[in-house]
Amino acid sequence: MSFSFQPDYATSPGDTLADTLAGLGMSQTDLARRMGRPIKTINEIIQGKAAITADTALELERVLEVPASFWCSLEANYRERLARARSIEKLAVDEAWLRELPIKAMQERGWLVRTKEKPALMEALLRFFGVAGKDEWKAIWEEPLVAYRKSSAFTASSAALATWIRRGEIEGRKQDCAPYDAAKWKQALQDLRLVSLKRPSEWIPAIQSACNECGVAYVFIAELSGCHVSGATRWIRDDCALILQSGRHKDDGHFWFTFFHEARHVLQGRQKKIWTIDTGDSERSTDPLEVDADGFAAEHLVPTRRVTQVRRENGGKMPVEAVIKLAAELRIAPGIIAGHLHHEKIWLPMVGHQLKKRFTVNPILNTIE
Repeated sequence: MSFSFQPDYATSPGDTLADTLAGLGMSQTDLARRMGRPIKTINEIIQGKAAITADTALELERVLEVPASFWCSLEANYRERLARARSIEKLAVDEAWLRELPIKAMQERGWLVRTKEKPALMEALLRFFGVAGKDEWKAIWEEPLVAYRKSSAFTASSAALATWIRRGEIEGRKQDCAPYDAAKWKQALQDLRLVSLKRPSEWIPAIQSACNECGVAYVFIAELSGCHVSGATRWIRDDCALILQSGRHKDDGHFWFTFFHEARHVLQGRQKKIWTIDTGDSERSTDPLEVDADGFAAEHLVPTRRVTQVRRENGGKMPVEAVIKLAAELRIAPGIIAGHLHHEKIWLPMVGHQLKKRFTVNPILNTIE
């Protein structure tokens, strides 16, 4: 997010008018006579007590040969800055809320302006979340996410989770996506299996390009401390969905399972939930939408039928060599099958770990290597 300069002072248009008069060698009395205005009015404008109206700006243009648009713009900017200063001054600083939010991480990642002034920090945070105040933030972000957190197998920070999701929403809305096309999306999900064979650094741009062509925004954002989340999905417009992914577990098995899990949520259509959120943890959810998404991701990547056949061919076992051969047949990375076998407890955790592609996440650039 970019931040435009917002000065903490407001220069009155009267100061500019006074400088203009001085440059012309014209007194306030002369200007008042030329404009047919009381000297008191001119003096109040110069002191910033009276505003320059559109009619006054036109008269100044005739007398001083300075465009009316200049005076109107100067006045509008001045009044806006005064209003902004009053708004920040009246803004109640919620110290407890500031302590909950991952402000330092947001500033390090360039999401939030660095300032020691707490009212200005409150203003910046409200702008980041797109709300007018703390109560509105609570209604839109905290209450839904607290309900989600209580139903999960871990303790997450709703403030950190809200921050991560909101950043994804901001970035997702910037992407130029075609209108959503379910048929194209289903085909893209077939084609994207091949991307798992590429280097981790190539995954994100390839996924984003394919998603955007089908009407799906794709955003990768490194996890914030306290989130405990692998992915999330929602519709940001009637014709555009958003998939948000964190790369939490840092291996290809988890990464690709999470992506196809979230992809299934898109295929499920617009549900009552604002967000569907995936922790990527081993405990199975009882939510029908999550169960369906888990089943889709597993079958799309590693069909149960083929795993059963390979085990039967190998006397009920699943040798590493057989997994490598199966991965080549399915045209996916062997680490994905290894992750599936670990999840299904067909393999012990130490078996096949060498098949997984592991990566590191750059939290500033939101890239993986």
